[in-house]
Amino acid sequence: MKRILKMLAIGALAAGFVSCETYKVEEPEMTAVADFDGQWICFAYEAGNPSTPVTVFDILVTNTTYNESDAMWMTIADCDYQYSGTAAFLDALQFKLTCNPAALSFSCSAAEASQPQTCHNIYVGQGYYTAGNQGYVPKDGYTVTVTDGKVIKNGVDTKTGYKADAIEFNYSRTNPDGTTKQYVVKGMKNTGWNEDMQDYSDFIKEHFS
Repeated sequence: MKRILKMLAIGALAAGFVSCETYKVEEPEMTAVADFDGQWICFAYEAGNPSTPVTVFDILVTNTTYNESDAMWMTIADCDYQYSGTAAFLDALQFKLTCNPAALSFSCSAAEASQPQTCHNIYVGQGYYTAGNQGYVPKDGYTVTVTDGKVIKNGVDTKTGYKADAIEFNYSRTNPDGTTKQYVVKGMKNTGWNEDMQDYSDFIKEHFS
């Protein structure tokens, strides 16, 4: 091992890459809502029957423009593409919530919501147009209420044998025509491993593909 290190050092000197200067590597900055932000995959249950899922929500949480510690943005994309008739354009709502990082809680009451131009689309990836942007459903005029929102650190035992954060909340959405949908939402932080997402992908294939 010492011989290998010596050879590497000699090679570096010969190539002229050795410097006496040292550089500080900056640690990546975390957002003020780091425990909430990121992508979450959740089952949504009808409020009156919180045992059988009816759809899957692909959820993205981000910090606000000024990185406030008591506020965040949430975009919920419904993986049931009945509104547009095509998996390329998902019904998605974006809205602002208040949050408490110390308590790992979040909520909003009759928050104004709209269909953003794009959303994360579990079928085709990031940055695809929403059903509202494409005119399949109204773009604006929605309101959203979220109650009992919470993140549970290491609340899920994943299929890959590790822990992942869990998320839960009650979700009520009122559409521009006055109709209301109410759900109980439960899921987990996306780990990036297909095996951990298997239950959600199986549900999507069975019901929507």
